[in-house]
Amino acid sequence: MVKMKQNIYNFFLMKYSREKIALLISGKASFIALFSLIIIFSFLADKFFSLSNLTNILDLSAILLLTSTAMTFILMLGSIDLSVEGIAGLTGVVGALMVKNFSNSNDYGLLSIIICILLGAIFGLLNGIIFTKLKIPSFMTTLGLGAVASGVCILSTRGYPVIITDQTIRGLAHIKLLGGVIPLLFVIAITINLLIWFVSERTILGRHVIAIGGDEAIAKDLGIKINLVKIMVFAISGAIFGLAGMLLVAKLGAGDIRNPYGLLFDSIAAPLIGGIAITGGIGKIPHAAIGAITLTILRNGMVLLGINPYIQQSVVGTIIILTVAITIERKKIGVIK
Repeated sequence: MVKMKQNIYNFFLMKYSREKIALLISGKASFIALFSLIIIFSFLADKFFSLSNLTNILDLSAILLLTSTAMTFILMLGSIDLSVEGIAGLTGVVGALMVKNFSNSNDYGLLSIIICILLGAIFGLLNGIIFTKLKIPSFMTTLGLGAVASGVCILSTRGYPVIITDQTIRGLAHIKLLGGVIPLLFVIAITINLLIWFVSERTILGRHVIAIGGDEAIAKDLGIKINLVKIMVFAISGAIFGLAGMLLVAKLGAGDIRNPYGLLFDSIAAPLIGGIAITGGIGKIPHAAIGAITLTILRNGMVLLGINPYIQQSVVGTIIILTVAITIERKKIGVIK
């Protein structure tokens, strides 16, 4: 029995080595894409390489960097989370109602951020429990729970935005570090990215995530508690979505279910552009940062060039198809449906 487990473990290590080669290729490709875009837009758009525009790119990429970090952690499992907009929208409205605003007399200040993180974690926990215990596919579970969160949000506000007057919260979106170059929101986002990277690389949880994403059957044979790992990852990701929801309120000055619209598509697109395999097991958390910045630069450059918004979306969609075609492991799927 011991020898059999050892053989399984050795097989997994060999398989993981092959995946590391694929990761190396996709990682280099994402870096090449990033630097290529910088060079192209530097020549084509006069204002692209200005200090103000570079600061703007970091500011625009901050929220996406947060949500794509969380999405990457889930994608590495071989799962997906479609509840990002619902969770971010609901936590944003709850957070807005807890700080100084025009709708009530609450004044919980920075404590509201912690509450939003906890609320997001609760929704993430529910996603994980429903997904694992009821054996419902992650895309369906998270799509449904995201819709529940959106519905609760709309019912509680009747669809009207909650305008905040809390200058401390609003100030988070306006603080720039290093002489006004690096937005605080970007610093927060990259810190979370590095923290999740540490978890994925240096903890048992992270190694188990890679194992499950690589081959869940082998991971189960090795004694890994599959369901527990999945629940923990969804809870962590939900907490990050909750933080993103409140930081959106800081940026926009209001809690509104419409705040995170469009965030779902970009949160999936950024990791894929960064080289994360949608089938799981391949990728590193920092690639989410590369993908988020690359996607933001792509959109920013196209805006500076005056490209039609519909064409912009088509360009991004084409890139997603190409990156999935390159990184997907067809052997894991068996039959494409």
